[in-house]
Amino acid sequence: MTIKKLAIGVGIALAVLIAAVWWLFFWGDTPEAVDVDAANTQLDVDLATASDNAPATAPEAFDGDINATWVVDDEIGEFDFETASGSFAGFRVDEELTIGEVVAVGRTGGVSGTVTIEGGRLTGTDITVDMGSITSNDTRREFPIRRAVMADEFPTATFVLTTPVDLPVGLADGETATVDAAGDLTVAGTTNEATFTIEALVRDDGFGVITGSATITWEDFGVTPPSAPIVVSIDDSGIIEFQLIVAKG
Repeated sequence: MTIKKLAIGVGIALAVLIAAVWWLFFWGDTPEAVDVDAANTQLDVDLATASDNAPATAPEAFDGDINATWVVDDEIGEFDFETASGSFAGFRVDEELTIGEVVAVGRTGGVSGTVTIEGGRLTGTDITVDMGSITSNDTRREFPIRRAVMADEFPTATFVLTTPVDLPVGLADGETATVDAAGDLTVAGTTNEATFTIEALVRDDGFGVITGSATITWEDFGVTPPSAPIVVSIDDSGIIEFQLIVAKG
């Protein structure tokens, strides 16, 4: 074997090895999309853990009346990618890398706000997300994400309902409700209308579980997705998602 062929072979092997190492050690598992049933199951686990270690502040048992201002709980669960525990919000976007297609996910447990129900209708949401605390399934992506959404200049994103939504009667009876909710979504200082598909349920113990997702186009918010040498392309659109554990205020 000539030195030239040997060098080429070593170069190819090295490239494959680098790609494999990058994939195994720097690319975390992609978390599943938000799902109200999965969130409800995880809440059972979180409550059991809380009762074993330190009692959590628990709401009063559900009295059958959904009309109230429900407040996002920031005590139950501890957000991380593996368990999708507690309340969180974030995004999902498809990427094509030189080593294959992946789903990039960014999330933060820094979520606060309220959801208001009056007369059996969803009449208000005031949700705030801390953009400066976004984490990712690839930690090297976190700073570029925060820079792309201009988190230093615009540290929060918000969603405010603009059109009341009728809720199914069965929500008060333990059934899962699925509705579309339109409102003003503000990201990176830019506000556009967005429609979230929302799933919600109310538990006997007084907690409510809400998940939602909406597809947006990054350019509409002045956001340029971050790039890297290994990234071939990033979809122009992505999914904004949230999971909220709420209790009557």
